[in-house]
Amino acid sequence: MFPFILFTECSRPIRLRVELYWINGDELAIQNPNMVNGQSMALNSYVNHTFMVREIPNAQGTCNDGSKYATPSISPVCRTAFITVNNHDDQVIHILQDMDIEVEDSSTIAEEVTSSIISTCEDRVRHDIEAGNVVKDEVIDAFSSCVHPLLARQIEKSNEEIKDQSDIRMNIGEQWEEYTCADFELPTTSPKSMHTWNYRGKQHEVGVLLDRDEAKIHFIKNFITPEECSAIEAAAAPTLHKATVADGSGGSQLQKSRKAMQAGVQVPWDREADGDPIASVSRKLYAYINEATGYNIQTDGQEDLMSIQYFGRGLTDPEPDRYMPHCDGQCDGQKFQDAGRVATMVMYCKAPLKGGATNFRNVGVHVVPEVGTAAFFSYLGSDGRTDNRLTEHSCCPVLEGEKKIAVQWLRLGVDNENPWNSFNTLNVKHGLAESM
Repeated sequence: MFPFILFTECSRPIRLRVELYWINGDELAIQNPNMVNGQSMALNSYVNHTFMVREIPNAQGTCNDGSKYATPSISPVCRTAFITVNNHDDQVIHILQDMDIEVEDSSTIAEEVTSSIISTCEDRVRHDIEAGNVVKDEVIDAFSSCVHPLLARQIEKSNEEIKDQSDIRMNIGEQWEEYTCADFELPTTSPKSMHTWNYRGKQHEVGVLLDRDEAKIHFIKNFITPEECSAIEAAAAPTLHKATVADGSGGSQLQKSRKAMQAGVQVPWDREADGDPIASVSRKLYAYINEATGYNIQTDGQEDLMSIQYFGRGLTDPEPDRYMPHCDGQCDGQKFQDAGRVATMVMYCKAPLKGGATNFRNVGVHVVPEVGTAAFFSYLGSDGRTDNRLTEHSCCPVLEGEKKIAVQWLRLGVDNENPWNSFNTLNVKHGLAESM
């Protein structure tokens, strides 16, 4: 949804009045029956949605030009304007006194700021030329010297605004996290769009929950079979142990923030041709992730498939199995560190009776475990920068029943010569880390 604000303005003493309509196909739904100049209104809408603004008569039954009419909907003198929502942020739509529409948004503001900087520096350089302070050969250098500090100040201001907005989003996310985990009846977030994915002749229903260049979240129905789940669980059973988290210095440790059992499962690629279920579902997840992201991730050097199991011990359990909010990989909006994680596939093999939802609190996405469904998310943009905590997620406390998932974390920059376990949890090569 894209919020935008609607203003009406009029400098003349005549009081312009308009009606605002939401257009839904051939139908019109009135949003505000009587807006007057100087009034503002906030709306929620979506990209490419159109509203109609129609002038309405005054108490004397006339429009702005004083002409009377009997039927406003067909009068040629009652003016009509249309507003279409664009994909820029901070949209402010001005309805001017002649029913002209003026759009102000993040794009137009950026253009105005750029034009202002260029104009200021042009005037300054022109004055220096006329004063004899700058010769023609030095014009470009003089212009650059003027532009650079002005741009730097503007970028610094923009970064401060982005940080403020990010802090607000994080604070809201913390409150949203508590609410959603406590509501056992809350369904999976409604997808922004749905489509089907064809894999080897079988159609899979896909719901797109977040679709940004640097961060995507999808769910895929009927992704993993009971046979594949059983094979993964059986392979994990001998080495099941308490789950750990990165300790911030390159290693890992036990922490209360993550309470579950886990075990790595090596994918038997050598048995793929024989129809091995673990290799089969692994090939499938690589196919999906590469199609969804374009990362072209190879299987060589990747982490083992991970079996993770959470056990509910009742609603009154003071320390239930859960995983507090975290990022699977780098999520600071900075340049990607080679060999790090860039995508995750979570496959739900067993769903708990109460709790256990996967929450992406900073983007308001809530995924309820459903046996056979997979949740996919990626966190690297085409510019080589990671997302800025958009895919930070958690596992809500599992209170009743069991939650069993198979997880594949995928990396870029690993291969057979440089496998994932040749790097520590800071993505630094072990030999290099020890020499630092």
